[in-house]
Amino acid sequence: MRSRYDDASWRPIGHTVHDASPAVPDLTDMEKDALWERIATTPHVASRSRRSWRTVVAALVATSAIGVAGVATAAVFSAHTGKGPVDAEDVELGGPGERLDPSAPDFAQVLDEISRDIRFPSAATRQKALDWEAADFPYDSGPVVSTGALRLWIAGHAVCAWTNDWAVALRAGDATGVEEAASVLRSARTWPAITDTDPEMAHQSEAAWLPDLERAVADGKPRAARAALFGNQTCMPGLAPELGMGRAQ
Repeated sequence: MRSRYDDASWRPIGHTVHDASPAVPDLTDMEKDALWERIATTPHVASRSRRSWRTVVAALVATSAIGVAGVATAAVFSAHTGKGPVDAEDVELGGPGERLDPSAPDFAQVLDEISRDIRFPSAATRQKALDWEAADFPYDSGPVVSTGALRLWIAGHAVCAWTNDWAVALRAGDATGVEEAASVLRSARTWPAITDTDPEMAHQSEAAWLPDLERAVADGKPRAARAALFGNQTCMPGLAPELGMGRAQ
């Protein structure tokens, strides 16, 4: 799978927005005023620059237009679309697995469901990671996002949290804690959440940073571990304060 940093993997924004935009009736002047008021008052969420899969900058505007025009139905809908990649290129660009709709009201619940096999050092760190991913949409996404991509990102948060625990134990001279965290980190390369999307873990792939992290942990070098994680924006703020990567939240 191509890295999200590979600019060649980006679809032309104009074509993507055109293809994704729904058919909506012309807005009245009153509806236009309401739309722009909604956009102006929508809080901005600082997002990561790491995502390259399925980015559509007009998603919020399109969604707002549907709501103001009243063409969206009142029926409750789910993040599950039942749709997957249409071809190999779609897998390469968007990741494997079902395409989920992040604007659905049950998106956070679905995130929880699809990531239950990903091991975190605590329930608190897991919840922080899920909350971060849920809040990161739709501001930083297109109309859909793959389960493969989401699981890979959540696995990255788990690795980050375990690395923080490893660094804390190392500083405290806690040999048992060091070995427990190191053992989990050594096993990360076998996690389906990582291998399903990036079995190679090399070159410019999505998890190319993992071998560097493994070496840093084996050598007992927290600064090298930080470099492996920080260079690829793997950690959300607050998951690795011991490594100087965002304050605890």
